[in-house]
Amino acid sequence: MDQKLHEQFVEHYQKSGLSQSQLARAVTVAPAAINMYLGKKYQKYGGNLNTIEAKIRDYLERVAANSARAQLHQVFVPTKTARRIHEVMNDVHHDCEVAVIYGQAGLGKTMAVREYCRENPTAILIETNPSYTAQVLMRKIAAAVRVPTSGTLNEVFEAVAERLRDSKRLLVVDEAENLPLRALELLRRLHDETDIGLVLSGMPRLIVNLRGKRGELVQLYSRVSIAVALGDTLPDAELDKIARAALPSADDETVAALVKESGGNTRRLNKLMLGVVRSADKLQMPIQAGIVKKYSTVLIR
Repeated sequence: MDQKLHEQFVEHYQKSGLSQSQLARAVTVAPAAINMYLGKKYQKYGGNLNTIEAKIRDYLERVAANSARAQLHQVFVPTKTARRIHEVMNDVHHDCEVAVIYGQAGLGKTMAVREYCRENPTAILIETNPSYTAQVLMRKIAAAVRVPTSGTLNEVFEAVAERLRDSKRLLVVDEAENLPLRALELLRRLHDETDIGLVLSGMPRLIVNLRGKRGELVQLYSRVSIAVALGDTLPDAELDKIARAALPSADDETVAALVKESGGNTRRLNKLMLGVVRSADKLQMPIQAGIVKKYSTVLIR
């Protein structure tokens, strides 16, 4: 056994906060292998030390390389758009209404709703993806409110409804355009039966989905008290504010270049800033507009 490597891996395990299962996925071995290696029992039980240590060495090298790379330290910036989202969420939370927040990708919707939920523990955030069915959605909500997730869809729904009834909590579903009709209908029923606030956030097609092709969701759509259209791009003033918060040492010319090359999109802005920070670090020079312009050419618009 490579004693030095073992000590490094044990130290990494203790400091990282990762579970043995998480480490196993990163190293690409079974959790039991990690457990035995940490306990110096891997070879005793027939394991090939050369194989696992090669993987661990590669993993630790990747961790070290990533730590050495220049990072962009981002913080939530209360832009006008973010404040607008928070005001709507707060109103719906207190009034137990239904709101829809929609706009193109990269406008900061997800970051804004996450921040609201972080500041308001009674808000429940569910972030969906295209694999979500009605059953997956209800089980995710059940897990969030700490009720059993097993059983039929109706049993899980009833358990969630019982927990949330008259609680005056807020349910926030981000990327809600991913949800199928049945899942959206269950959210409508949950709102009706529990009198909680409901916020649906997503891309513009969310509104189309809520209307339904044949008016299937008219009951949910008619309950929407506030619909906030964020548009396609963020104003330059907001992008300027985000850039200055992330890169306080950047001069006006550099910030102006970042805003221009971001095209009104926070996601592109963040990628630009990270790339520029790393490029400047490699070149051992200050962040400047020229680096921004050069790096922008490798980003997909």
